[in-house]
Amino acid sequence: MKRLLRTLMTVARIGLVVPSLAVSAPTSAPVALAAPADQECSRSSEPPAPVPGDPSTASFWGRYRTPLPPAEVYNPPGPKRVGLQAGHWRTYDIPAELRGLGPGTSAGGTDEWEVNLDLAQRTAALLEAAGVQVDILPTTIPVEYQAHAFLSIHADGDDSGARQGFKLGRAAWSATPEADDRLMASISSAYTDMTRMPVDPVGASRRMTAYYAFNSRRYCHAIAPGTPSAIIEAGYLTSAVDRQILVGDPDAAARGIARGILRFLDVPE
Repeated sequence: MKRLLRTLMTVARIGLVVPSLAVSAPTSAPVALAAPADQECSRSSEPPAPVPGDPSTASFWGRYRTPLPPAEVYNPPGPKRVGLQAGHWRTYDIPAELRGLGPGTSAGGTDEWEVNLDLAQRTAALLEAAGVQVDILPTTIPVEYQAHAFLSIHADGDDSGARQGFKLGRAAWSATPEADDRLMASISSAYTDMTRMPVDPVGASRRMTAYYAFNSRRYCHAIAPGTPSAIIEAGYLTSAVDRQILVGDPDAAARGIARGILRFLDVPE
């Protein structure tokens, strides 16, 4: 783990002052944990995925939806640690096992990864001000990553531009479903309060409930069972209304995410 933490890449941090969660400008830049090529993975080798159109595709991926055996929730003593993944950030720099991941959506002259990274940075500042240690993670997360909570941050897209709202999801096969559900409920309540954004009635998609970073049986670069986790589509980047929050007032979105995580961790704001 020490060797992993030495592999860092500096990214720009945006200073915030938030009345409800007092935060001063950070004195140091956040770091993104990269995934060293020599990291070892404890799981056995998995067969290659079938090519598109192969009739075995459904059964191949379906086996990963079987629930994992229950695991003890990761909660070591000491400072709380949270992993915030900026969805689609550095998707160009991924290992072979993750080949095929897309770049995300875009709208209004903004790419999704830019919104996701901005929200992750702002949320990290708020969490760190409350004494929480934060890892800002790119598309490739560290092998068998562990934290007190993991959240993958995304923005949704819709060709019609008519859909609005945010939604949360967690692994269909989670080893800690109760903890994941508590994390989602905490974030959903706080995010609604801070943004006044409605919940997307479409609900969590299969891409969310079968998100690769949750699938430790298939991928090495995934969270370890026992890490409470969720994925948020923080709004539709393709919606002019949602963009007023995602791009126009990202502080509100960050406050909602941070407040929800702090409540889940039982850390005072």
